[in-house]
Formats: sequence, structure tokens, C-alpha cells
Amino acid sequence: MKKIKSDQNQQITRLNNRGQIVLEYLLLMVIVVSVATVLTKSLVGRSDDENNQGFVIKGWNKIIYALGYDVADCSRQTDFKSANCP
Repeated sequence: MKKIKSDQNQQITRLNNRGQIVLEYLLLMVIVVSVATVLTKSLVGRSDDENNQGFVIKGWNKIIYALGYDVADCSRQTDFKSANCP
């Protein structure tokens, strides 16, 4: 009689351990997905508002505008924030 109860207790313990492993796996997946979402948004997030853009996008925009404002026939240009030549 005691052996049957012991076997049942072992089976219940195994099932509880399996459930705990699944639960821990799911919690880790939720954490990883959340961190990846936050990182992606802060690195390459796109928005109409410049304050909400990711810093890679901000840097890329600065490079694009600096190249676009570089006037080819103005060797004395010092400011690349506008296309004006002094």
C-alpha cells in the first residue's frame, strides 16, 4: 500500500516539475521578446516626431542631410546644416 502511494507521489512530483519548466520557459520568452522590442525601438524606431526616432535613424538622417547640403562648387563652405555658400 505504501509503495503505491510513493509511486503516485513521484508521478505528481514529475508532473509539477514539467509544468514548472514550461512556465519558466514561457516567462523567459516573454522577457526576451520584450527586451528585443525595446532595443529595436530605441535603435531603429521610426516616427514622424524626431524625438521618438531611434538613434541609428537620427545619425543616418544627419549624414544624408550633410551630404545633400554639400555644395560642390563652394570650397569655403563651413556649415553643412544648410546649402548656403558664404
